[in-house]
Amino acid sequence: VNTPHPVHGADRGPRPALPAQPRGVFDRAVALGRRGLLALVARGLRALRWRSLVLPRDLRHRGVAATRGHHFGSDATQVWRAIRKFVTSVVSLYYPGDADVQQDPDLQAWVGEIFTRGFLGRRSSGVPSRLDSVRGLVTFVTTVIYTCSAHHAATNSGQFELSAFPPNAPAAMRAPPPQSKAALSEREFLEALPAMNTSATVLAVLWVLRNEPMDMRPLGRYPDRHFTEGAPRARIRRFRRRLRRISRGIRARNAALERPYPYLDPESIENSVAI
Repeated sequence: VNTPHPVHGADRGPRPALPAQPRGVFDRAVALGRRGLLALVARGLRALRWRSLVLPRDLRHRGVAATRGHHFGSDATQVWRAIRKFVTSVVSLYYPGDADVQQDPDLQAWVGEIFTRGFLGRRSSGVPSRLDSVRGLVTFVTTVIYTCSAHHAATNSGQFELSAFPPNAPAAMRAPPPQSKAALSEREFLEALPAMNTSATVLAVLWVLRNEPMDMRPLGRYPDRHFTEGAPRARIRRFRRRLRRISRGIRARNAALERPYPYLDPESIENSVAI
């Protein structure tokens, strides 16, 4: 979408990411290796469905929409709703009716390119190849913003804490997995874990990935002023106020938890994937 287009201002998508390089970390420290990683990603893409990207549908599909104490579900839902309200308010300024969506060639080309190049034109994925309604546009843009910001924060920011204890998520093993439920000796257990230098390499990468960049742009902060009119600027300020309220609530809850869940605090969520 061209820079002046209204959807470009609301959608601050992912920045370019570096691929896994030959003889890089995946080849040196991860059992899959680079080729295995690419095969795994291809398998995941074949299984990917649109419903798994639209948060409310995903939570319902997995049966956790009403689960108590599910901090990811609770926090993610709050952030999703804030993003959706923001997107709805901005989209309504430029697309009063469904016909306006249907007749916008730039918008339809953008959606079509995502379907064709991002999802390889797979109809089975359920990903839209065009949009026919304002409601569909709001859901689509909300999903893009949520995926590139909050969902990425939830899956990326806790990687180091999880993997700092290597048995939680070993990147490689020096022995085959057990074939029975029989107890293992401590020696057998330790001999199966990756070598220290392998674990150190993986942890060094995860440490870099989980740390905030020096130029972090939290969700809702847009240094590039793509919107200059008063109406959308007011909606951006309202969006920030909602995010600040969510942040205060999450921090208050976390203060009472033995194991806080901080990863979806809006103050810690980047506007987009930044690697």
